[in-house]
Amino acid sequence: MRPTRPPLNGDSRPNRRKREAKKPKRSLFRFFYSLLMLLCALLLAAAVVLLVQVLSQSDYFRVEQIEVEGCQRLDAETVIALSDIRQGMRTFDVDLDRVGRRLQESDWIGRAEVTRILPRRLVIRIVERQPVFILNLDYLYYVDDDGVIFRALHQGDPLDLPLAAGLSREQLLQQREASQDLLRQTAALVLELRARKRFTLAQVAQIRMDPASGLELYTQPAAVAVRLGRDDHAGKLDRLEQIYSRLQPQLESLSYIDLNVPDKVIVKQRHW
Repeated sequence: MRPTRPPLNGDSRPNRRKREAKKPKRSLFRFFYSLLMLLCALLLAAAVVLLVQVLSQSDYFRVEQIEVEGCQRLDAETVIALSDIRQGMRTFDVDLDRVGRRLQESDWIGRAEVTRILPRRLVIRIVERQPVFILNLDYLYYVDDDGVIFRALHQGDPLDLPLAAGLSREQLLQQREASQDLLRQTAALVLELRARKRFTLAQVAQIRMDPASGLELYTQPAAVAVRLGRDDHAGKLDRLEQIYSRLQPQLESLSYIDLNVPDKVIVKQRHW
């Protein structure tokens, strides 16, 4: 009688039963191990939260130093007063975003950022608005380099800026896009004139804005209209500068100078 051969895979029923008996033990071990890891993670998180609470309430984290950067017209004391941050406050009680928004409510502050430097220092960085020209709108207003009307002039405010007129409140409200575009163009024109050496801001008495025809300058002296239209103001000023030295002695006799025809300067004489 031949001996019985074991299965080719080396398995037998007793061995199979042993492995099947081990499976529940392994699953139970994995369950308790995962549960232990979860408990450890929860304990660690609770410890971190508790530590943060203890530190945030500690007198070690109180504001002792407030620095202000970016002041030009405003002084540091004014900015700190606007921020409503007080020395002795808990450092973590200061809502940085809220303080930044509060500062930007000021007429002169365009952007503000507050940084917390632990344990006791706060830094306020501001970018002040720069007035580029004064807008006559039944009242005088400062306009910045983005063409934004940001402040009504008060007694004592400087008046040494170009004056622009021509827009009405109704136009600002009813033709917002066109009006805002004109304000931006005017700000850009003023900055362009500041950079020039022949025809400069000193030779401009006033700027006139018109939603239909664009921008127009009035010379100083003689108040001669210089028609610039809506585009390519730098190129048009280049053309004017080429002949302006010859026109200056004749300004009193001129009605207007039109730069809106490509490659030409049209000069109109007054009729006396």
